[in-house]
Amino acid sequence: MKLFFEKIYPYLFGLIAAAFWFQAEAVFPTGESLLSATLTVSGIFVGFLATSKSILISMSSPIIDQLKRSGYIEELVSYIGQAIWVNLFFCSLSVVGYFVDTHSGWYSLIWVGASVCALSAFIRVTHIMLKIFKYG
Repeated sequence: MKLFFEKIYPYLFGLIAAAFWFQAEAVFPTGESLLSATLTVSGIFVGFLATSKSILISMSSPIIDQLKRSGYIEELVSYIGQAIWVNLFFCSLSVVGYFVDTHSGWYSLIWVGASVCALSAFIRVTHIMLKIFKYG
């Protein structure tokens, strides 16, 4: 994967998902169970990402030394930070859903885009971290 695409794809996928949602004129599901479930999952993602960041910082292995020498460690730390912030935003957005009309177009559009962006950012970090753990 090219570095440029790797940097932007969570946000790009979020925009594409929001565009598809808008084009399909989809309706946000009723009830609070979806908001509750996504709030829980996103909170777990934040915890996992924070733990991954701690593990990465404390690891001492040849692959970590190579990442530091190449400068890619800064990108990886940035990806983890972005994933944490995007998932915290998504958590907050899910909390907001308890207080606003979730059937309004603006909320469902932002929610769908943020959900895909948060999941993509999480997957990006998880994919890289699993490679580090495998070869580290």
